[in-house]
Amino acid sequence: MASQPLPKVLMFDIGGVCVVSPFQAILDYEVERGIPKGYINYSIRELTPNGAWHKLERGEVPNDANWIRMFKADLERPELWAKFHREKHNNANPPPVPDIDAEALYWTMMSMSRNPDPYMYPALQKLKASGKFKLAALSNTTVFPEGHEFNKVGPNDVRHFFEIFVSSAHVGMRKPNRDIYEYALGQIRQTWGQDIRNEDVVFLDDIGENLKMARSLGVRTIRVFLGRTQEAVKELEQVTGLSLLAEGEPKARL
Repeated sequence: MASQPLPKVLMFDIGGVCVVSPFQAILDYEVERGIPKGYINYSIRELTPNGAWHKLERGEVPNDANWIRMFKADLERPELWAKFHREKHNNANPPPVPDIDAEALYWTMMSMSRNPDPYMYPALQKLKASGKFKLAALSNTTVFPEGHEFNKVGPNDVRHFFEIFVSSAHVGMRKPNRDIYEYALGQIRQTWGQDIRNEDVVFLDDIGENLKMARSLGVRTIRVFLGRTQEAVKELEQVTGLSLLAEGEPKARL
């Protein structure tokens, strides 16, 4: 990307990019409860697009006790448990389906993902201060129950960095479906100019499928791997020509 023209817009996923990944909370839960690593994400993916998680992220169902029951039922489906063990562990006789505390899991994920990423957050501060790039966000989200403390936007909330914030649960679409990308790109052109092309946008996300769809539309991409946001910031340095790592961190070669 270093040889390509400077982008006009930097578009960020939130969880796992700008804030600590909720996937870390899932991994921690699996380790603590003796659940095979990767099972929870596997079960969620297998139920795409009509699982409880996907419906919540499209804002189709309220975030309430009934949804928690739906989510728990999805995670404890015997056929998914058996399929996971056949495919991932070559085991046709798995142990009993674990009892998953879906409520504790969900709120631990949401709590963890309120923490700014230690590398990306300072980079966002520097990008915003430079004024050289437009900053947008495109994130799969959930709507918290009315009155919940997580609805409050604190002074250090990453949402302050973005003039455009496309939230899946509020627009009724979710990544990696093409429609939410087209919607976000439309918002970008409406806000910052119809001359902005898809290739003028660089999108950062932690999920390969989400980046694949972006690339199919001509958007440039940066993959953010779990626990390796520092590497993504180095790529951003190459793309933008700015020094974005905090003082004392090794710099990217430009």
